[in-house]
Amino acid sequence: MLLKWEVSPDQEGDINIYSSHSDTDIGNFTPIRTSNITDQVTIISPSSPDIREFYILKTTSAYSGIISNRIIEMSNIKNFRDLGGYFTHTDQQMKWGRVFRSGDLSSATLYDQERLRRLNIKTIIDFRSDKTVKIYPILVHPTIRKISLPITPMDDETINEMMDNEKLTRSDAIRDVQNSYIGIIENYKTEFAEMFNILTDENNYPVLLTGSLGKDRIGLAAFFILYALGIPQNVAIDDYLLSRQTIDISAIAENVKDKPEYFQEAVTALMSVNVAYINYSIDYINQKYGTIDNYLEKELKLTSGKRILLRKHLLYN
Repeated sequence: MLLKWEVSPDQEGDINIYSSHSDTDIGNFTPIRTSNITDQVTIISPSSPDIREFYILKTTSAYSGIISNRIIEMSNIKNFRDLGGYFTHTDQQMKWGRVFRSGDLSSATLYDQERLRRLNIKTIIDFRSDKTVKIYPILVHPTIRKISLPITPMDDETINEMMDNEKLTRSDAIRDVQNSYIGIIENYKTEFAEMFNILTDENNYPVLLTGSLGKDRIGLAAFFILYALGIPQNVAIDDYLLSRQTIDISAIAENVKDKPEYFQEAVTALMSVNVAYINYSIDYINQKYGTIDNYLEKELKLTSGKRILLRKHLLYN
């Protein structure tokens, strides 16, 4: 694992690195290395590739939050990552290993299923359509609870219909995705409200949010969760954009390489995330509902009481 750090204001001296297999008790972190502050980077070899590790960095005057790997490598599950680790406006850190997000689980290998077990996933919220769920059922251990909250726009079927239109241009694709996001925001409030109800129950954790590629419906869901916790909006947007790194569209592009260039660009726009998509959604919510907070409270029924529970379950003390 590559660990990077910046210390501000600049200072010299040592930085001590501590490690633990659990983030629940800071007292369990043990020293594993001392580096020079000016190095700004070090490589740590995990004790086991299958056991997740957590780190804390300390200087004489300050220490980091709890650090872990956000992107979790899977054999056949796209875009699998941990939503934890971010800091709120008040410098509280979101717990690691409580909420995960991913693409389709229907082709999960035995290795993937074992990794899910090791992450102690208790509940899977599946945003795929009922039709897609029947065709491509989730492959996980039967003890994991599966909850279906179908959100049809941007499902596999919808994407495939768009890709069948060879007259599609990049601007058409961007407009279609933006409109689909608004459709999700307006027509699936009940599903998002139920998601928050699930997240207010401690017994459901850890929770995995899953979709097809895990970038659109999951992207909006993750944005709402982070925003509700008090994570700065720009950080929540960065998390949305992280799908650029975790989805390999080269294979999809390979399938349309013989098509006109404008169509290839359109397909790339469909299969990617774009700051224009999330900003369009944020602007829409602010214009229609006044603020995102109003939308969460009035439309998604995220009351102040539920928000307190959400922060209790998802933020370190």
